[in-house]
Amino acid sequence: MSDTAKIEQFQKAVEQDPNDELAQFGLGSALLDAGRAEEAGPCFQRVLAVNSQHSKAHQLLGTVQKLTGHDDLAIQTLTNGYRIAHRKGDLMPMKEMEALLKELGAEVPTVAEKKSGASGAVGDGDFTCRRCGGDGPVLQKAPFKGDLGEVVLASVCNACWQEWVGMGTKVINELRLPMYDPQAQELYDKHMKEFLLID
Repeated sequence: MSDTAKIEQFQKAVEQDPNDELAQFGLGSALLDAGRAEEAGPCFQRVLAVNSQHSKAHQLLGTVQKLTGHDDLAIQTLTNGYRIAHRKGDLMPMKEMEALLKELGAEVPTVAEKKSGASGAVGDGDFTCRRCGGDGPVLQKAPFKGDLGEVVLASVCNACWQEWVGMGTKVINELRLPMYDPQAQELYDKHMKEFLLID
């Protein structure tokens, strides 16, 4: 089957159900194979919106971002995907993402098993950061108002939050997001949730 025929087949399935994870992944892969990386990106983003733990979609979205010159976003996507792949035992995507991170000149994340006695807040032994798997130090208060701020407070360590603060500035600058626009805020929040592994 030609690339064009594959693309048309998956496009029909996506039109019937935009949240069909397999159809979106298939369409993105077919577009990427056909050299249409910019069109493939939104497909992999939709896959991750439906299933944030899809390590192969992280790998391919990172590939698309690298190909389209969005290196900072690619590093963010691949770093998150690498951690997810490690947790799930997805060795092939993990190796691919490691290679891509090295090509981008980025550090491959440390994914050692959680160590006991790591520096954390006293009495917070049941806290585990959903991004890095560590146990602290924790945030002292919600970083912003609302339900999402409470989720961040309850599930993200201070180090990962500080990492996002730096990355968030790059997201705003690179995507030229006018933060007074609710749609821009929504896109910013989406990148934040992806970075912090918040469903």
